[in-house]
Amino acid sequence: MASIKSKLIDRIKSIEDQNVIDEINRLLEVDIDEVVYHTTEEQKEEIDQARKQIANNEGIPSDIADSEIEEWLSK
Repeated sequence: MASIKSKLIDRIKSIEDQNVIDEINRLLEVDIDEVVYHTTEEQKEEIDQARKQIANNEGIPSDIADSEIEEWLSK
């Protein structure tokens, strides 16, 4: 395994194409930054309510939804 890591490091060091570097970074972030959220019963009820609203075409603008999601995740 160490040999593969060394080879990857060497190859990455030799890359000059910024697009390739950005893509490698994106791929690495997927695995490293994966977060699991644990929901409370209250949050589960809010999710159920939101699903019902979506089913009834009672949506809200995305900027308002984003703001509410940020607030919800900080609870």
